Amino acid sequence: MTMQKVAERLLKAARGVIDGRGSCLGQDARDPAADVQTRHRLLLAGREVFGRKGGGVTVREICRAANANVAAVNYHFGGKEELLAEVLRILLDELLAIYPMNGGVPDDAPSAERLHGFVFAFLCRILFPEGREDECMLGRMLSEAFVHPMPPFEVHARKHREDVRNFLAPLLLDLAREGGMIADGRDDMRIQMMGRSIVAQILFYNTNRDALMAQRDGLPFTPDEVSEAALHITRFSLGGITHISEHMK
Repeated sequence: MTMQKVAERLLKAARGVIDGRGSCLGQDARDPAADVQTRHRLLLAGREVFGRKGGGVTVREICRAANANVAAVNYHFGGKEELLAEVLRILLDELLAIYPMNGGVPDDAPSAERLHGFVFAFLCRILFPEGREDECMLGRMLSEAFVHPMPPFEVHARKHREDVRNFLAPLLLDLAREGGMIADGRDDMRIQMMGRSIVAQILFYNTNRDALMAQRDGLPFTPDEVSEAALHITRFSLGGITHISEHMK
């Protein structure tokens, strides 16, 4: 699988989400049997109301939308923040299903292609999370939960960060060894620093989202623009890994 094919597959997924064909809807949302259960109705209502209005919504608004007693949120989740954490956890799982950690690149593909798949998919999860117009706030709220810790969501954030490290470290170790570096293993500080550098380039699009959008007059990124950014980050990172490997043999 070439980088071009990686890009084509992820671009197709991204365009499907944007066009509503691959909208981020979990199984709970499609399961008629689950809809009759108060907890699931609260999740669906919370997702819809949070998606439209953000975190400032009231428990009363959510319960009204779910046709549930006002005490139901506390009973089933412990509070509004805990309900939001579960909504965001479901959204993260859905995004990973659409844009998996490996970007759909097989494990036996060349290391450079696997890195490209990782970078491209990560950028897609940041920039194309909504899926439906009425969920436009959820992607931003998910990103905020990683930048500004939300206690009920932290267990999921920590697990995701660990999953990223567990995927990226062995891949970078392969790339470093291909370049001639003698590394002790995935815990080698040089490997860890490479990983931080790559992730930092990707997260630039998250932490600087408002400034970037202002420069673009509010226009969202297109799939092709994300493809270009992913290719740049990949090539820049591969160049850095090659340079470090050659000078630290």
